Amino acid sequence: MNESTFSTNSFSAPLPWQLDQWSQLSRAFAAGQMAHAYLLAGSEGLGKSLFAESFARTMLCLKPTTKEVAGKEVRVSCGECANCQKGGAGNHPDIVQIEVEEGSKNIKIDQIRWLSEFVIRSSHSGAAKVAIIQDAHLFNGNAANALLKTLEEPNKQTHLLLVSDHPGRLVATVRSRCQKLNFQTPKASVAKDWLEAILGGSNIEALLEASEMRPLTALRLAGGDWMEGRAQFLQSICDMKLGKKSTQQALALTPKIGESDVLLHLSAFLSKLIKYCLTGSKLRDDDPAFEGLYTLLKPSNDKQITQSIASSLALFYSEVELARKQLASAGNPNPQLIMESILWRWSQLELS
Repeated sequence: MNESTFSTNSFSAPLPWQLDQWSQLSRAFAAGQMAHAYLLAGSEGLGKSLFAESFARTMLCLKPTTKEVAGKEVRVSCGECANCQKGGAGNHPDIVQIEVEEGSKNIKIDQIRWLSEFVIRSSHSGAAKVAIIQDAHLFNGNAANALLKTLEEPNKQTHLLLVSDHPGRLVATVRSRCQKLNFQTPKASVAKDWLEAILGGSNIEALLEASEMRPLTALRLAGGDWMEGRAQFLQSICDMKLGKKSTQQALALTPKIGESDVLLHLSAFLSKLIKYCLTGSKLRDDDPAFEGLYTLLKPSNDKQITQSIASSLALFYSEVELARKQLASAGNPNPQLIMESILWRWSQLELS
């Protein structure tokens, strides 16, 4: 389950941590000063796609209204007019989406040629037209060049919303022709309140920790067997260090959980270990699997040893983060080789 899995009709207003970005676009739209193209940039799981879809419907709404979000009044779509009904159903002719096609790894030039035709044609509703480009960092070279031509010849009636988890991968000339809207992870209290309103109080803090404070990622994890999978994986890597399990046994768990989520869990796990190594402070929601490693990592009176272990863990943490980037890259990563390398490195790490 990812951002696009959720019904955007349930999120007709900005999410609580998106108010600044929403206000910025709302002011520009009201003043007739919307840029031709915006780049919605930030980590996965912050609702950028939902934001783009909701704002597109608001731009075309015939009877926009206001709604209170996190204590602030914001202008939103009514959800009832003809344009809202079509937009919510995904069949409004003036709102289109470009995304990587099934079976492909990139946005292709034919898709951008089709977009160029959309840009130059007249609006069906007589209002604005909006094109949302999902995973905009996944253009192939020809598609990026074709998009650049569209950006260089703007149509005042058409606005492009490029959505990207990895804006640094966009071609610089494309990136420079977009106004950037940065989306940051919310404060813990904001994320917690939002998740509790949807899920109730169950495992909220653990979900937010596992998702690195990205609420929609937390919501995705909550929709699966993440607790069981996380516990099994953490237990397996702890058992590796205690000599109870082999690298191959731990590796066998990754297809069930998913390589991306395994690395997400491992990243959070390492953060805990580094903190404990330096402070001796356990977190209150620790898994039983950690107890064996806490024994191995018992803080030493020798600060040099403690610093050395913490440095080794920090270096390995960096390697895990690099592996996460490789898995998410537009190239052709081999998940099994990446996981084999990471787990082998873990097996070789000196923790005492």
